Amino acid sequence: MTTPAPVCLLLTRAPNLADRLARAAGGLANILAVADRSELTRAEQRIGPTVLVLDLRHPETEAVLAAALPESRGCMIAIGLPDSEAFLTCRDADIFAAEPLDAPAAQLRRTLRHAILLRQAREDLALERQPRAGRPPDPYPAAAEPALNLAPLHELWRASRHFRDHQKLLEQLVEGIAVVGRFARVGVVVRLDEDSSYRLRAGIRCPDGADAPAFDPADPLVRWLDRHAHLVCRANLDHVADLRDQQMLRRALDSAGAEVIVPLIGKRGLLGWIAVGHRVTGIPFASHDFSDLAVIGEQVATLLENALLVEELAVQKTLAENLLEALPVGILAVAGDGTVRWFNREAEHLLGVTAAETVNRPVEQSGSRIADLALRTIRNGADAAPAIWTDPASRRTLRAVAQRIGANDACWGAMLLLTDITHERLLREKQEELERHAFWNDLAAAMSHEVRNPLVAISTFAQLLPDRYTDPEFRQQFFSIVTGEVGRLNAIITQINTFAHPPQLVFRKIAPGEIATRACALATQRAAPGTFEGIREVEAGLPLIDADAEALIDGLAHVLINAHEAVGGRASPRISLQVRCNGADPTRTLIFAVSDNGPGVAAEVRDKLFSPFCTTKPRGLGLGLPLARRAVVDHGGWVDVDTNENGTTVTITLPLEGRISHAETADR
Repeated sequence: MTTPAPVCLLLTRAPNLADRLARAAGGLANILAVADRSELTRAEQRIGPTVLVLDLRHPETEAVLAAALPESRGCMIAIGLPDSEAFLTCRDADIFAAEPLDAPAAQLRRTLRHAILLRQAREDLALERQPRAGRPPDPYPAAAEPALNLAPLHELWRASRHFRDHQKLLEQLVEGIAVVGRFARVGVVVRLDEDSSYRLRAGIRCPDGADAPAFDPADPLVRWLDRHAHLVCRANLDHVADLRDQQMLRRALDSAGAEVIVPLIGKRGLLGWIAVGHRVTGIPFASHDFSDLAVIGEQVATLLENALLVEELAVQKTLAENLLEALPVGILAVAGDGTVRWFNREAEHLLGVTAAETVNRPVEQSGSRIADLALRTIRNGADAAPAIWTDPASRRTLRAVAQRIGANDACWGAMLLLTDITHERLLREKQEELERHAFWNDLAAAMSHEVRNPLVAISTFAQLLPDRYTDPEFRQQFFSIVTGEVGRLNAIITQINTFAHPPQLVFRKIAPGEIATRACALATQRAAPGTFEGIREVEAGLPLIDADAEALIDGLAHVLINAHEAVGGRASPRISLQVRCNGADPTRTLIFAVSDNGPGVAAEVRDKLFSPFCTTKPRGLGLGLPLARRAVVDHGGWVDVDTNENGTTVTITLPLEGRISHAETADR
């Protein structure tokens, strides 16, 4: 623990001089400015001998110099105008130094350091010259101590009625201590929060100016009491081994006009101390008095710590209440017996009942749905599923989420969070309606485009048929074109019907390699003859899986066809299909990765890649990838697309947990 810097007193009425001297001192010393001679006297009584800096412009400087003892005058520093009479007088006097007002900071710091060293040397010499008598025997043998006197406790605990008012609590404690001990003087010095200093907060017949000093946590007295945590008695100061500590404690007793200082030690350290003067009878303290004072100190510390905790809890409670009231969510807290304990303003607004009608009453007062949700949560000891309903009177749609209140396995009650989702529901319904309109508009546009071309071809040949019916070659061409276009129309209708009414999935065991082989074959069949060439790489040892083979094969074929169309026109087209496993149980997955070296997917299309009727082809409905994605999602998987100007990779990931048939392994 570092030693605090010594305190130097500055007699001045110029704040700028105090600031300049403090900056010049840096960490060398703490500059304490005093405004007049009486304040200087009180500070010297509390701090003891120290370096004194005099502002020669102060009207009381001459009186302070005249009253100072020679040893004190030898550690004084005067600061003033070099040409002034007071400055010239000080230079000829027995003071340590006289510095001009405009002296450089380094010069002031050097002068302060030398004066502080001189003062410390004189104190050390004075302490060494004091006679070192052996420690006196304990005047109060332990065997002579009577039983612990519990009478003070009853008087002190009356102060607990003022937990919410610290000042009244301390005043009541001071009165109680004075009554039970019949002390002529009592003062309580405490620190009420982490940011404040230790100050005299309440007292009876304390010396003038005793409430002025503020003790920082780094003050030597504070640190000594916190470290030793025992009573300080003037009669027993010889038991303190360190002479400097003796001097510091004696000075503290003198400043407070006390005979005993009782530290108040709490769980967080030193809370403060009690300064106790003589008895009103003048009879000296006995050993049992110290025992009683120790008990009093423990009880005062407990009361004070509890009061600080009560204040902290009150602040936290107020903040929590303000926060809960300000939240735009209805909040109900229900105790384990079904009684409502909290009901905020938003809950009043949503449910149409007031807190006065519900708090401390059965939860049924809030409504049957609320009661059912809260009581089920309490009864089951677990969070209930969210409930959504529409109030028939207000036509407001509410969503309620119930959460268990408790720790570990204990259930103390339930908390309900209410949200008005009426606006959200209306927006969702409007969005769904817009999406339905957009769907049918896109479907109509795609249908008109796709159906028009076959119909134009059929219509053209039908118009030529009467004139060229006798031409066998024309009839053969007519039959071929009409049959193909009708088949194309049937395929369009089938594709739309499949998208609108997907078939029921039928799961069976199948090898991933077989899925890849059949998907490539289907893609070859759908592509132009002789144009589809793909590289198939299947990892060895893949397990059989339970899947709807037709759905996965059709979806994978759609992805392969898209890759085939993407590489059209490339000098060296390349399409690859990789089938492999990834990860380990229980997060093991099956991967189908289709890669091509095409130009990539355009940026404006990437976000709509799996949307129905989104296509960049001159022909097609844009249902291939949506059908593929739905097949994958139906198997609990997902689809990722990685695309750039060098190509595209579509990765289909299927979780294998619960789908692997461990009895067989296929290397297909």
